[in-house]
Amino acid sequence: MRNRWVSYIGLLMLTNATGYLRKNLGRPLTPRWRRALMVGFFALALFAAFQILAPFLISSALVRENMEKAVAQWTGHTVSIEGEPDLRFWPKPRITLKGITIRKQVDGGERVLGRIARLSASFDLLGAVTGQPEFKNFRMTDAKIFVIRASDGRLDWANDGLLSRAVRNATASASGQLLDEAADAPIGEIRIRNGSIEITSQSDGQKLVIDEIDGELRWPHLSEGARLQALAKVGKHPLTLDISSTQPLLLLSGKSGNTVGTIQSDLFKARFSGVANLATHGFLSGETELSTPDFSALVKWTGLDLPVAAQLKTLSLQARLVTNNDTLRFDNLSLDVNDVQATGILDLSFPAANRPRLTGTLAVGSIDFSPVFATLAPSMIEGGDEARLLRSGLELDLRLSASQAKLGPFQLEEVAIGLMNIGEQSRLDILDSDFEGGRLTGRVATIKEGPEGGVAVRLSVHDADFPNIIERLGLRGPLPAAPGSLEVSVDVASPSNLAAWRNAKGSVRFSARQGILPGVNLTAIRQLAGQKPYFSLSEAVAGAFEFESIDVTADLANGSADINQGRIVGPSETMLFTGVIPYVNNSLALSATIQSTTVQSNIGQSNIGQPTEGQPSGIPPPSPASVFFIGGSWPDPVIWPISPNAQKPLQ
Repeated sequence: MRNRWVSYIGLLMLTNATGYLRKNLGRPLTPRWRRALMVGFFALALFAAFQILAPFLISSALVRENMEKAVAQWTGHTVSIEGEPDLRFWPKPRITLKGITIRKQVDGGERVLGRIARLSASFDLLGAVTGQPEFKNFRMTDAKIFVIRASDGRLDWANDGLLSRAVRNATASASGQLLDEAADAPIGEIRIRNGSIEITSQSDGQKLVIDEIDGELRWPHLSEGARLQALAKVGKHPLTLDISSTQPLLLLSGKSGNTVGTIQSDLFKARFSGVANLATHGFLSGETELSTPDFSALVKWTGLDLPVAAQLKTLSLQARLVTNNDTLRFDNLSLDVNDVQATGILDLSFPAANRPRLTGTLAVGSIDFSPVFATLAPSMIEGGDEARLLRSGLELDLRLSASQAKLGPFQLEEVAIGLMNIGEQSRLDILDSDFEGGRLTGRVATIKEGPEGGVAVRLSVHDADFPNIIERLGLRGPLPAAPGSLEVSVDVASPSNLAAWRNAKGSVRFSARQGILPGVNLTAIRQLAGQKPYFSLSEAVAGAFEFESIDVTADLANGSADINQGRIVGPSETMLFTGVIPYVNNSLALSATIQSTTVQSNIGQSNIGQPTEGQPSGIPPPSPASVFFIGGSWPDPVIWPISPNAQKPLQ
């Protein structure tokens, strides 16, 4: 009835308009105007007549039946409709169906593929009159779609319908996709209101739910490109999507297709332009950008178990992605992590029978390597198992370089670091670095031959400024102030807890050039030795022992350092010492001898204490050797002067 009144009003308006034209023009219409008006009247009359007669000529039951068949033809599955159809002809013919359920026959019953509260589509009147309406420009309200993602990446939703046949038959062309005319069909625009999609992975059973979808899919024909613009929510986080592809059918088939898209939320913003693939690992090849203000929150939202994420906050990257078989390459990579900028190249591989592997080279300007060591080095302290978790799920082979690097209290320059975690071997190497005026190299690695979880540590410091090192470490006591070198080699048993580190086995060697030993006054020590049976080192701290060189070697085991050889050579006197330093409780037990440097250089010669050959007769003979036992605790041990043949205290 409403359509009839609309037609009557339209005719009345045109009649009044004609009268208005004749009245105001004041002269008869020209033949051209009359022909134009007659054509317009005829077209309008035909349209009005068709609108008036359409409800009588078109059966709503027939349209509903054809709509039901159309949905079934698209999906290839059983379709049922509960509500009565709503058929309208103004301004365009459109049918609306309610309570639609799409089911798939499976072994032992049926599986629901989707439920749609309201589905409407426009159709052509002529096709409807002939009983074969063609539907397009769909609108879905409160649609819930359930999709199975097969292990090969295919979306198992349609069966033998139009969409499924088109997906199977589509092939790639230079800039789009090719499809047989028989498999092609018009779609138009699909508007979605409050929709949801649940995608279940067949391989691991995980589900991805995208809900509160409001948007529009423009897909003129199956053979053409498509564009999706929508708002949605995933895991309570809003998403804005703008994705287009000239090869949508190839994407749905699990193959690669040209894609341009932007996805944005409160957690991240991503942009991609290139070739995408929805197969097992979702490979991409093209220009990409990604930024996030909270990487750990993003990883948690995606459901990934990535221990290294706890150390990361902000992250952004730009790269040219290149896919080659099972490897994704980040070429021309520009990376910003926690305000640390890096450039380089990374490869992420997904071998079929092994863990994913990350390899590559990165160059950074300035970085704090302490979190890197804590997360990526073999686990050095029991309970700090982030590295162990990372190693169990990812293989690494990385090279990192930095112009400046902070490592604990130290600043390193021109640093090169290697990270490796392949098979059962994990290793972190400081390949090179400028350190306190010298050079530092080192390695922390799992021990292949030893018990599982054991760690080997190797550290080498050459020609470094040890006064600065001692000050930065906050060490106390009479320690050498001179350029020196340090070699440390220790093995730590599993589990690598504090007790294991105290009982580490290995060796250490320290050597130094000319310098001083503050707090050690040999003259005062000799004087006190003649006055007291024992005394503390702090009683002889005035002054310092100037030396030409230091050389100390020790074996480490069971929480103690066994001094094999200790030698401090001064201009006139040399100190030799051996013994044990139980460093776990800051105690020591050393036997020390102070003798003339001339005597030391002529050990093995007779007449020690007499002028040697070539010695000027005017120079007094060297002082006799003094023997001491040094015990107690560091940094203020107790000194017992003893005769060379006497027993040491506590012997």
